[in-house]
Amino acid sequence: MVLTGASTRSSPQGGHAADLALLAVGGSALLIALILWFDNAQGGLTGNGVFKSLELKPWVVDPASAPLYPANYLFYPVYGALCRVLDLMGVFAGDPRRQITILNAVSCSLCLCAVYLMARAVTGDRLVALLTALFHIASSFVMFLAIVNEDILPSYTLMFAAMALGAVWFARPTALRVVAVATLFSLAWLFEWRLMFPTLPAMLAALWFCERRPAMRFAWTGLFLATMLAMACVAAVVTLGHKGAVGPLDLLWTGKAVNSVWAGFTWPKVGYLWDGMVAYLLGAGVAAIPGIPGWDIWRYTATVWILAIAAVAIPMLWRARHDSRAVALAAVFGVTFAAGSVFNLYSQPQDPQMQINVMAWLTPGWMLVLLAAEKRWGGRALAALAALTVTLIAYNVWSLAPLRGLDGKWQQAIERLEKQANPARTVFVLHDFDWAMIYASLHWGTAEPGVDTLGPAPQTVPKFKWIGFTGQVLRHPEWSTEAHVADLRRQIDRALELGYEVLLARLWPMEQKQLETETGMVADSARLAALHRMLRTDYIATLAFDDPVAGPFHRLRRAPNR
Repeated sequence: MVLTGASTRSSPQGGHAADLALLAVGGSALLIALILWFDNAQGGLTGNGVFKSLELKPWVVDPASAPLYPANYLFYPVYGALCRVLDLMGVFAGDPRRQITILNAVSCSLCLCAVYLMARAVTGDRLVALLTALFHIASSFVMFLAIVNEDILPSYTLMFAAMALGAVWFARPTALRVVAVATLFSLAWLFEWRLMFPTLPAMLAALWFCERRPAMRFAWTGLFLATMLAMACVAAVVTLGHKGAVGPLDLLWTGKAVNSVWAGFTWPKVGYLWDGMVAYLLGAGVAAIPGIPGWDIWRYTATVWILAIAAVAIPMLWRARHDSRAVALAAVFGVTFAAGSVFNLYSQPQDPQMQINVMAWLTPGWMLVLLAAEKRWGGRALAALAALTVTLIAYNVWSLAPLRGLDGKWQQAIERLEKQANPARTVFVLHDFDWAMIYASLHWGTAEPGVDTLGPAPQTVPKFKWIGFTGQVLRHPEWSTEAHVADLRRQIDRALELGYEVLLARLWPMEQKQLETETGMVADSARLAALHRMLRTDYIATLAFDDPVAGPFHRLRRAPNR
């Protein structure tokens, strides 16, 4: 099937098995090599992987009693079983936090196979299909999430495969094709529930616009939705009686993060949305030029590149608008982008996990760029675009370099921290997204923030005792600023009254702008300023020590005027 006519170069038929093997094995080898080089399972953006691995651990050691989580219903059982396989193979044995990275790398290589099969089916061109897959792995967020321990890759791989299949099959839908795509789509959101929302309207739009018979439009829509419900029922029945098991309606709507502190539309999120879109393609790590106001090579280069892809792909699809194959491709990936952008404005638009499926349209867009370039300029154009893609890979690997080795560096930092501050006698005040919190949780054991359950110092359990600077903002976004300030003051005072040394990590010298950057969309600037002002007004801080990785720690005591 060729979208816009045969290319100027004859494309050899066959070779599917060899190409798929190359992508699966070669992609896995490349990504695993990057994992070993990177030595940073957390990735340097969030600490989700630490807590996901702790939730995964029971599924590795005792799956019969491990709890299910509705929003990630299949992720833990499947990854738990695969971690047991890695244990038998001796691959990071007993360390799910790092095993997730290996499984993600393999998952991403399988996603490359889905990219290849879609491009091969749409264009009929073997080389274009291979170069499309190469572009996919070169994209910053795809590469990044494939080598860290976030939990999105298996669900994304299934979702992209469903989108690719829908983009090809929904051009001429049949009952079997609709059921097959809906089944694969449902498996994807049963791994990660929120992936349902950007792509469900896209799938239904593709069925609606590709089918010319009005009655069949409703029939295909009903069949797709019925298959989703059936899959939810199957998952509920299979897990019946297991700890944490829920019914099909609870799987269809888990409500994850709907009422969280991240939810809601705000104007600053428009800027974050732009950041998330461009960062999908280009890593920001080494591109920013400080000292040149208003100029950022990373952001503007990626923006121009993305617009150039759209400028080529959209007219091609428009010219082929009477071809149901073009309609299916545009609907599946275009509507996912449109719906996903609205969805992301409500949530966390700069997060790689929120953008990876929304910006997936760039891959078929690049496929169309390759096709157009080959048709006009032949093999030399493909060679030039291949070189550009290799450059993109090299740049995105280079942009990871500043984050390299953080696992080892932070382990050493926590060891130094334990020598500088006796955990039995210390309560830390930490920014809730501070890496000190993440790695202390990893090496000392997780503990809920707060001091209400603590007894007098010294106390050895829990080993990690801490107060979250924005802890109550995360848990009680409905509270007033005054209530948040009062609660933070109360917790620090209680820790001092119980005889603990209270150490403030990095926050004392932090400027407002940096505080806002690190807090993201959790709290507005006025609330952050009020919390920070309270620390400086009500307490006196003296520098206890300054760690080269964890930063400065200040010892707090009450101000005399209190």
